[in-house]
Amino acid sequence: MIKLAQPQAQRLVLLLAGAVRSVLLYPGSHPAVVQQFAHLGSHVTELLRAYPEVRIGIIDGVLFCENHLFFTPTAAEEELAALLTNRHVEAVAFRAGLTPLELERFVELLTRRELLGEQLVAEVKRAGIAAISVELCGSGATEDHSQGDDEYDPGTTYREALDVVTGLFSEVEKGRIPSSDKLRGVVDRMATMIMQDRATLLGLAMIKDYDNYTFCHSVNVGILSMSLGAAAGLQRDELGELGMAGFLHDVGKTRVEITILNKPGRLSSDEYERMKMHSEEGARIVGEMPGVGERIARAVLGHHIRFDRAGYPESARALAFDRFCDIIAVADCYDAITTLRVYKSPLNPKDALLKLRSLAGSHLDSGLVQAFTEMMGRYPVGTLVRLDTNEVAVVFRPDPNGGERPVVKVVADPAGRLLDPAHMKNLARETGTRIVSVVDPLMTAIDVNRYLG
Repeated sequence: MIKLAQPQAQRLVLLLAGAVRSVLLYPGSHPAVVQQFAHLGSHVTELLRAYPEVRIGIIDGVLFCENHLFFTPTAAEEELAALLTNRHVEAVAFRAGLTPLELERFVELLTRRELLGEQLVAEVKRAGIAAISVELCGSGATEDHSQGDDEYDPGTTYREALDVVTGLFSEVEKGRIPSSDKLRGVVDRMATMIMQDRATLLGLAMIKDYDNYTFCHSVNVGILSMSLGAAAGLQRDELGELGMAGFLHDVGKTRVEITILNKPGRLSSDEYERMKMHSEEGARIVGEMPGVGERIARAVLGHHIRFDRAGYPESARALAFDRFCDIIAVADCYDAITTLRVYKSPLNPKDALLKLRSLAGSHLDSGLVQAFTEMMGRYPVGTLVRLDTNEVAVVFRPDPNGGERPVVKVVADPAGRLLDPAHMKNLARETGTRIVSVVDPLMTAIDVNRYLG
C-alpha cells in the first residue's frame, strides 16, 4: 500500500464520485461531463507519475483510498461507496499507462446498472482497458440488484424522466396519443424513492435547463408535487397518480403556437387567451391516453384554477377539484418563479417561499404552502449562501430537523476563488459554522445548476 497525502486521496475520491454522478445525470457531450473528466484525468495522471498504482475500494464497509479510510464520508463519498458495493466491487486499481479515454470509458461502464461483478470485469477487458483492474467481493455474484441501484441512483431516474417526457410530448406534437407505460414506470420509481426519503430528488428538481424549459419544468413539477404529496400524507398509490398529473400538467402546450410559447415580452390579450387554452387541451390529450384515469385528467384541467377557484378555465370553475390540483399549483408556481426566463429574472429559493406565502389563501392553498415551506426548510435546496467563514456554498439537502443547518456544497473559498471540486459540509455537524446571508447567483460567476446533480 502506498502512502498518499490525505488531500490527494480525498481529491481522487471526490473527482471520481463527481464523474460518476455527471455521467448518470447528463449526456456524454454535456460540458459538466467533459469538465469533470478533464479534472479527474488530470489528477489521476499526476498521481500515476509518482506511483505505479492507486487503489480505491471498500474494506469492512468503509471506503478507502490507499492508506486513507473515510470513516465520516461526505454525501458524494457515501454514494461512491454505495455504487461500488452494488456492483460487487471490492477495489479498483488504476495503474501507470492509463489514458484519459480509458478512464472515461471505465466510469461509463461502472455506471451501467446491468453490469455486476464478473459482468463488469468482462466488459472492462472487452473494452481493452488494461491499466484498470477490478477486484470483486467474495462471491462476485451477479444477482439482480436493480432496486438497490435505483435507490442509489436518482440521477439516472431523473434523466430517464426527461427522456420519457420529451418523447411523449414529441408524440403529441405529431398528432399521436402516446402510451403512458414508460411514464408510469419512471413515476412509480420516483414515488418509491420519495416515500423512503423526500429529500432524495429535491436537488435534481432545482436543475434548470433553459433550452428545454417545458420538459425540465414538467419533470420538476412532477417531483415537487410528489414530494409535497408525501409531506401532506398521501399514500404510495396516490403519489403515483399525482406524479403522472404533475409530469403531464403542461402537455397541452404542445398545441399552442411556438411563437406564443417563446415570446420574450408580455403576451397580448389574444395571445394570453390562446395560452390559457393549454389546460383544456391537456386534459383532452390525457383523457385519451390509455391507462390514465380521470383524476389525472381533472388535475391537468384545473392546475390553473387557483385555490379560490377564480382562475382558468372559467368554464371549469364550478367543477369539484381535489387536492391534486392544489398540490400541482404550488409545485408549478415554485418552479416557475425560481427559473430564469427571457422576460423575468428568477427568485432565489428562499425568496420564492416568501412569494408562495403571499399567494396563500387566494392563488394557493395555505395549508399546502405551509407544508411545502416546512419540507424545503429555512434554506431550500439550491439556495446560494455565504457562511460565517466567508465561504460561499450551495444548499444541497435541507436541515432534516427543519432548522438553519442544512448540508451544503462549499463552492468558493473565503477569498472568492471557485473550488474544484466543491466539498460537502453538513452544518448540523459543523457546530462552529453557520449561514450568515443569501447570495444572488446572478451577481456571481457561480452556476448553481452545476452543483445540484
